[in-house]
This record gives sequence, C-alpha cells and structure tokens, in this order.
Amino acid sequence: MSPSTRTTRRTRGRRTAAVAVIAATLTVGGAGAALAANPYSSATRAVEDALGAVGLEWSAMPEGYTREQYEAFWGAGYTSADAEALAVLWGSDVTTAKARAGQALIDGEEVPVPPSTAPGSEDPAAGDAAAVEARLDAFWDAGYTYGDAEALAALWGTDLSQTKARAGQALIDGQTLPVAPGTTTSAS
Repeated sequence: MSPSTRTTRRTRGRRTAAVAVIAATLTVGGAGAALAANPYSSATRAVEDALGAVGLEWSAMPEGYTREQYEAFWGAGYTSADAEALAVLWGSDVTTAKARAGQALIDGEEVPVPPSTAPGSEDPAAGDAAAVEARLDAFWDAGYTYGDAEALAALWGTDLSQTKARAGQALIDGQTLPVAPGTTTSAS
C-alpha cells in the first residue's frame, strides 16, 4: 500500500469519525431539548428512569421540583387555581408552591389549601395524574410549543397549566385549536 493511499484512508476515517461524533452530539442535544420542552411527559419519565437505572441522576423537572412532588400534588386533586392560591399564601412562584405542597403531601403534612377538585370539575388541569398527563402529552405530541401555549392562554384568559390541559383535551376530542402548532414564539 502506498503512503498516499494510507493517508487518504486515514483522512476518510477521521472525517467519518468526525461526522459520527457531530451526528451523535446533535441527536443527544435534540433529544435533551425535546425532553426539556416537556418535563412532565412519559417519554421524559422513561429517560429519567433509564438514566437512574445506570446510576445517573438527571431530571428535566424545573429546579427544586421533583417528579415525586409533581405526582403527589396533581394526584391529590389540586388544580392550577390551587397552586396559584398557595403561591400567594406562601409568597412564592407557582412552581415553588407546587413543589412545597407536593413535599408536604409526601411527608404526610397538611397543605393549607385543600384540593378544590370535585366530580365534574371544569378545570382540565385537575383530576388524576394520568388523565392530566394524557392531555399534556397530546398537546406536546401535536407539535405545540411554549409560545403557542402563551398565545392560547391570552386568547382564552386561562393560566398556562389550564391552557395546555384544555388544548390537549380539545386535541384528544378531535378539535382544531385557534393557534397552529409551532407558529408562536415565546414572549418570555
């Protein structure tokens, strides 16, 4: 084999390796961005569980808000309005209020605002965690973005949690939403 043939093969091999590394990086980065876009989805939970099984601690949940707190809060029947009431009571943001209430429920403590859900509740963000998750998954899986949720919230006069759940339920019911998926950028 001539020296130029070896150099050509080596160069091609390096290019192929570089392309593979770039492709893998983009794939992992894209998957991470998709999971971060919806930290509440079953796909995100599956990734968290898989990473946990190999000893890696990773969560797409907002800082200071665990999956267990999320499930405890929504599973107890709390609504978005309840989360807002707790945030006002505790002088915190809504995510912190949900985390604090969820942790209180996990610890068997009483939360100062009782869940307001009752049979026939009109809040689509209320109910059992599986039903709420199905609505949210329908919203995200249809290609909607955070910006789209903000646009729908402005149209409907609802908070973001209620908006995403209401939109997800509408999609499950086969309805068309007044905002097309992926067409609005976030105002934040």
